[in-house]
Amino acid sequence: MNSKRSYWKLILASAGVGLLITNCTIKSTSDDGTCTVGSKKPGCMCPGSTIGSQTCLADGTYDACVCPSGNNGGSGGSTSTTGGSTSIAGSSTTGGSTTAGGASGGAYTGGTGGATVNEGGAAGTANIDPTDCGACLATLCPTQWAACEADNETSSSSGEYCLSKNTDGTGQYERIIKCVDGQRASGLVKRDVVRGCGVTIGASPDADLISAWAPEGMAPATTNLLNCMADAPGAQPASWANDDANYPLDKDNVPQPAPWAAGTCAKLACTSQITN
Repeated sequence: MNSKRSYWKLILASAGVGLLITNCTIKSTSDDGTCTVGSKKPGCMCPGSTIGSQTCLADGTYDACVCPSGNNGGSGGSTSTTGGSTSIAGSSTTGGSTTAGGASGGAYTGGTGGATVNEGGAAGTANIDPTDCGACLATLCPTQWAACEADNETSSSSGEYCLSKNTDGTGQYERIIKCVDGQRASGLVKRDVVRGCGVTIGASPDADLISAWAPEGMAPATTNLLNCMADAPGAQPASWANDDANYPLDKDNVPQPAPWAAGTCAKLACTSQITN
């Protein structure tokens, strides 16, 4: 990215600071509001961590998830993360396992004080709690999540690590997600803000976006986990942050961050809006 476009994204990233408040209503802002009747959208989760698809209905919303072998998503149920997993913001984690409530038509019962959740952009996605970024990563990015858990203060020689062993907030992932969560009251958190929180490792969303991704000092486990969270399925690693195609110019030649890709935790659970 050239410095002019990067500087603009620095200014854009500074908009809005919010607080993550319990007992709030959380909703995902749909990228385009409607869909084309008959079109299919892949990316919804099915039992056994398989991927299904949804069909656009006549009223412009997506039908329930259709899974391989006829196992349809969107029904009640639960799933547990890998043993020892610890989720961070908005979690409903106890004793090393996380249970995500079953969904019907995209409506969920949240894991934070009974908050009501509406995942408008991913109706029928099974077993993904849109309040719980950590649980989503443990489900959709299990290898990267396990590596992040293993990279803690007891295994670090540099003093920087992905996830604190006692979830005390000192891990790089914890600091970055706290920074992202602080912006969610203002709306759906876009790529430039997540990148800002990442390049400063949680210090500020108002980062100097000219800085290279991944930034110096970021642990490999942190980099890999964030790339898995945000990259479109099958994309080259770090394309969410470094590919100009994800920051296209509008008619006024101003970069506009592209919507999060379907099937990513950035879309499903990690950047949705938080409102009172």
